[in-house]
Amino acid sequence: MRQPKKTLVTGASRGIGKATALELARRGHEIGLHFHQQRDEAEAVQEIIVREGGKCSLFEADLADPVQAEQLGTEAWEIMNGLDVLINNAGVSYKKHVLDITPEDLDLFYKINTKGTFLLTQTLARKMVQTGTEGSIYTITSVNAIRPGMGLSAYGASKSALETLMQGLALELAPHAINVNTLAVGAIRTTINATVWENPGLLASVNEGIPVKRFGEPEEIAAVIASLLESGSYMTGSTIVIDGGLLLMRGYGKPGKYPSP
Repeated sequence: MRQPKKTLVTGASRGIGKATALELARRGHEIGLHFHQQRDEAEAVQEIIVREGGKCSLFEADLADPVQAEQLGTEAWEIMNGLDVLINNAGVSYKKHVLDITPEDLDLFYKINTKGTFLLTQTLARKMVQTGTEGSIYTITSVNAIRPGMGLSAYGASKSALETLMQGLALELAPHAINVNTLAVGAIRTTINATVWENPGLLASVNEGIPVKRFGEPEEIAAVIASLLESGSYMTGSTIVIDGGLLLMRGYGKPGKYPSP
């Protein structure tokens, strides 16, 4: 099996995306590093990769804009002279009670997490098919796509839709030797969850709902992705759950009454 060498990682200026870009670069991948707004952080990641002897190109795009999402795929393909791997990591997440969710919330989650990610994937998948590239596509979703969490229904719905879209891609791209899989992650120590892990009391409470009693680290997700890319040629249409056993719990996040006006 040909070892993939050219990889685009979205949302790679920090968190899981950064850890994945660094890990794959260390394993010999040429990295396309996508970011939105955090240019300084993206350049810092690029500097690490180059300093360690790797190759890295930066790509800025707002995935909420369908045009930019498609242009990102086209630009990365052209500048890197083709791609073998796409890691869809970029996304937006925040909590809101189901009675407080607005149309604007739904639009934002859908535009970035679902529509933008799908359009980028479709753009690159089309190029892989046209060039006969045996590609791999991994998309970061969430345990909330499988079981809704408190205040995370809208977010979870956008990731659940992405799960279904990626399964459809896996089915229809299998004849072209393009593998498509997702990783449903749980509580990971990233900036999105900073309000929890920076608060010792809250962190202790949340950890009680995780069988392994701790948050996961971005590097742990990156290691799984890297290993799958090296050995998972027969796997497609699968969802890998990486959550410290969180989905096995039944007593976490007990609902309470909606606050009275």
